[in-house]
Amino acid sequence: MEARPAPFAAELDLHELFFKLRRRWTWFVAALAIAGVLAWVYLQVKAPVYDFQSTLLIGDQSTGSKQAQELLQLLDSKPKGLKLEDEVGLLSSSDMMRRTLAQLPFSVSYYAEPNSWLNWVRPLQVRERAAGDMPFWVVAVPGRPQLTGVPIYVESLPGNKFRVHADAKRGQLRQLATGDLVREVTDVEFDQTVAAGDTLRSPLLTLVFRPEPDQLGGGKARYFFKLNDLASLTAEYQARLKVRPTDHESRILELTTSGTVPAKEAQFLNTLMATYVQDDLSQKNQVGSKTLAFLDNEISKLSGSKTRAAQDLSSFRSANSVVDAGAQSGVGIQQQNELNATRNRLATSQRRYENMLSYLRAHRGAGSVTALSSGGLDDPAATGLIQQLSELGSQRAALIVNASEINPLVVVLDEKISTTKELLIQTLTGLVNSSASSLRDADQQLGEVRGQLSRMPENERQLGSLQTNSQFNEKNYNYLVEKRNEAAIALATNATDKKIVDAAKQNGLGPSAPKPLLVGLLALLAGLVLPAALVLMQDKTNRRVQSKEDLARLTGIPLLGAIPHGSDEDKQSMLHDPRSAIAEAFRAVRVNLQYLSAGLDKRVIGVTSSVPGEGKSFCTVNLAAELAQSGRRVAVLECDMRRPTLASYFGIDRRAAHGLSTYLEGTSTLDEARSSTSIDNLDVFCCGPLPQNPTRLIESARLGELVQQLRGEYDYLLVDIPPLGYVSEFLVLLQYLDAKVYVVRQNYTDRSLVGQINEMHRDQKVKQLYLLINDVRFANTYEYRYKADAYKYGA
Repeated sequence: MEARPAPFAAELDLHELFFKLRRRWTWFVAALAIAGVLAWVYLQVKAPVYDFQSTLLIGDQSTGSKQAQELLQLLDSKPKGLKLEDEVGLLSSSDMMRRTLAQLPFSVSYYAEPNSWLNWVRPLQVRERAAGDMPFWVVAVPGRPQLTGVPIYVESLPGNKFRVHADAKRGQLRQLATGDLVREVTDVEFDQTVAAGDTLRSPLLTLVFRPEPDQLGGGKARYFFKLNDLASLTAEYQARLKVRPTDHESRILELTTSGTVPAKEAQFLNTLMATYVQDDLSQKNQVGSKTLAFLDNEISKLSGSKTRAAQDLSSFRSANSVVDAGAQSGVGIQQQNELNATRNRLATSQRRYENMLSYLRAHRGAGSVTALSSGGLDDPAATGLIQQLSELGSQRAALIVNASEINPLVVVLDEKISTTKELLIQTLTGLVNSSASSLRDADQQLGEVRGQLSRMPENERQLGSLQTNSQFNEKNYNYLVEKRNEAAIALATNATDKKIVDAAKQNGLGPSAPKPLLVGLLALLAGLVLPAALVLMQDKTNRRVQSKEDLARLTGIPLLGAIPHGSDEDKQSMLHDPRSAIAEAFRAVRVNLQYLSAGLDKRVIGVTSSVPGEGKSFCTVNLAAELAQSGRRVAVLECDMRRPTLASYFGIDRRAAHGLSTYLEGTSTLDEARSSTSIDNLDVFCCGPLPQNPTRLIESARLGELVQQLRGEYDYLLVDIPPLGYVSEFLVLLQYLDAKVYVVRQNYTDRSLVGQINEMHRDQKVKQLYLLINDVRFANTYEYRYKADAYKYGA
């Protein structure tokens, strides 16, 4: 009997695993070949992708020259400007992308289909090209809706003409400049011819085609183009653009993007950086221009007052012949001038406070744009709140580019802005009240001085008043002119703090994707892993008996041995070839059976299986032949009267009139039912005519008498029993059997079928039971691999 393995093996047997994988070497060869072909096709189909990179310096938000800033008091106590994260958000915002792409000729994408077998069924190998690398270039007429999302093929014709045609199931008619959808288009199909330089006009397209002389007559390929609206281009490039600082504390940003057309990627990055820098400079120039406009307006108004005061003074002197007011009125007039200047300064401050207060009360909401200047304010608290409000407004403007109004960060900023505005309103209210009080004091003092001057001669008083008014206007006018000149200097010297450090350049010498080495490694890995996984999955999901290890997990019934797989020729010659592999296997089974049944002189052995096709009749015949060839007298009873097959093994006529069935029915004698074979010492009792009720014959007392009689005549009596899983004859025949052989077939018998006989054996309903594995392919079974050539030993 063969040694049984342990019912459960906890460790992984690598030798067995490699054996199973090596047995399917053809799968690995096929998988590697397929993976290699697919990898090659992928490398041919996948368009090369190029990475581009540029760097941009983000400064400290200073505006203009330092001297001009000091003159205009534009330098604050706290640093101002957006955080680096806000700069990144602005640089990659949709608005910035849209304004950048609006400057680029990317509304038309050009493609070429090489004349390759890969494109025979459908266009797989397609390459996008730059505009100058095509035999033509296309100009979309502005303001007209165009067909987008559909490849439009162009063919060069003689006479400097182009054939334009398209065929698609669906497309979209959009405004290229805005991306607005006009309507959906189905069953797109058109074919027109247009001369170079003419406009192609159709309900779907309005284009101008121009030839590219340097590219005419180029390589053989099919050319087509697609129209892109600005909205889709914005989304595409925004998704591809990556912006990050070069270091944690650095203010240098690194911009990276990738695409299949190097010229377009470089042009996009350079235009994006130029647009961003120009935007910053334009914003700063806008502030300086507004300052100049304000000063020019104030100078214009003060110029008229200054002229009128000078004319009034000259007219008074001419009419009254007054040249000098005298020393007496000098002191009073000087006091009056000082008080008038003080009052005017206080009145100006009060009006400024009131204007700012009115503006703030009208724009209390956090989302309202607040544009306040701290210039001219003497109160440090109000100046600090204005600066803080300006910083919060800048942060909110940067954040709202990519976030909605309900974003938590926007909500927090809105609360800060509202709080700051309320504090500024309270501060300005106090300043207005304080200015009003100071103005009342100045008016009271001025009234006292004017009362003193009124007692002077009228001419001197009037002359002093006119001189005071003229000097005040002259002083204010000169002050505003000086400030206007300083603002003009600041605007002229204005410069952006952002700078392009490195223009766009390609990373590396070639494309970043696809990488042939990586694709090859992945193909190799797939070619090894997929068939290995398939082998393991097949092994784990196979519910059929494969080896004695499977039987050890299912049952503790002893195993007699394994019968090798044989061809039809082997099965026909096995009874007469004692040196065949199958004969050797049955010889080992016979020895094991005799060893296990030692001490029994006469034995009746029953052979059965779970289902038909497992080879029980085949094993019965060969075991009987082996016992007969060892010198024993052997008889075989064919009790499987539903599908009898023994006659075919011995060349006996299946339609014989006598057999076991007729003997049990009492219509034949024992000698008539018995058939001799070409093997000495071996007789068989074939089924004979098929009975109507085989079970009734098996249960008859005549069968018991026959078994008892044959025990006396033969050394061994082998009984071919119907499958246990189909009929119940096995249970009826148990009373006559000394030993039972249960046949299972490799890769055929389901493991669940062994459970029925195992349960009967465990419950002691069936004793002297043995297992036999049939049709084992030794070369494909790890446990029997060493037996593949064992039976050729000595041949």
